[in-house]
Amino acid sequence: MNKTTHLSISFIDQFLIIIMLSMAYFINKQHIGISTIIHTITIGLFILLASQLISPLELTKQPFMIKLIGILFAELSFAFGFALMQKFTFGMATADAFIYGLVEKTHLSYIQIHFIFDIFFFTIGFLLGGTIGIGSILYVLTSGWLTYKIRIIINNYIQ
Repeated sequence: MNKTTHLSISFIDQFLIIIMLSMAYFINKQHIGISTIIHTITIGLFILLASQLISPLELTKQPFMIKLIGILFAELSFAFGFALMQKFTFGMATADAFIYGLVEKTHLSYIQIHFIFDIFFFTIGFLLGGTIGIGSILYVLTSGWLTYKIRIIINNYIQ
C-alpha cells in the first residue's frame, strides 16, 4: 500500500490496525484489553522508530548471512512479543485478538488461521506492488507456528 498510496508504512499500519481492532471487538471482546489498546495506538509509532533505527544499517546491501540473521532476529522478536501478549490477561496484540476470534468461530487451529491471515495480507501487499523477499516468505511460513511454539515454552515457565 505504501508504494500505491505514497503514505508512510507506519500510517498505513495504524489505519489497518484500527480497522482490525474494530473487527476483533465484534468477534472476540474477551481478548481485548489495555495491552490491545496500547498496541493499537503505538504500533505505527514503533514501526516508524524501528525503520529509522534500521535504515542506516542498509541491510539490503549486506551479505546474505547478515540479512538472514536480521530476519531471524526480527521473526523471533515478533513471535516472542505476540506470545507474551497472549499469555497475560491484559489483552492480546490486535491481530491475535482477531485471529483468536476466528479460531473460536471456525474451530481451525491458531497456526492455520494465522497462516491464512498472513497469506491474505501477503497477497494483497504483492498485488499492490510490494516486494517479495526471503523475509516475507519466511514470515508467512513460520510466524503463526513460531508464535504458538514460543507460547508453549512461555506457558511451561510462567504460571
